[in-house]
Amino acid sequence: MSYIGQAELKNSELKIFNVTSSTSATHTLSWTAPNEQSLFVTINGVKQQEDAYSIAGSPTTITLSSALVATDKMEVVGVLDIGEITIVGDNTVSTAKIANSAVTNAKMATDAVGVAELSATGTASATTALYGDNSWKTVSVPPDGGGTDKIFYENEQTVDSNYTVTANNNAMSAGLVTVASGITVTLTGSSVWTIV
Repeated sequence: MSYIGQAELKNSELKIFNVTSSTSATHTLSWTAPNEQSLFVTINGVKQQEDAYSIAGSPTTITLSSALVATDKMEVVGVLDIGEITIVGDNTVSTAKIANSAVTNAKMATDAVGVAELSATGTASATTALYGDNSWKTVSVPPDGGGTDKIFYENEQTVDSNYTVTANNNAMSAGLVTVASGITVTLTGSSVWTIV
């Protein structure tokens, strides 16, 4: 039977920071150290006492009591205990590490997704529209009278030629309709022209 009880506390990660050719007393580590006791600082192989340096900030800046000389070699070994937060390095998270649907709208910048990110077929332009089948298609603009079935459907339709709504057809215009001077619109039979 396996052991049941408190798990043995172990160090989960070691960090190493090397400095050469420096004449400064301050150096910024690549991680955040919880305290001075979590660091082992050596200069030219000689371990430094805790009163020989201080730490502050996130990531941690270590300040030596005396500046290094150019020939000095300093090594800082940091111990991150279990439970300490490790900041992931830049450009280290791959696509495989992100769960499907994990990126929500709250995590996206405004207008982060544009036309270039869409996988629609066709070409987006001023004369195309995105249809329900995820394709860009040309929007057909009818002539006055709306084509052979005689139906208006363009907003702000301008009628600039004589127009007849044939028997038993309906005509509808959604928007302003302008009838040019001298133009006649004729309704035949039971036809109705509705402007909404």
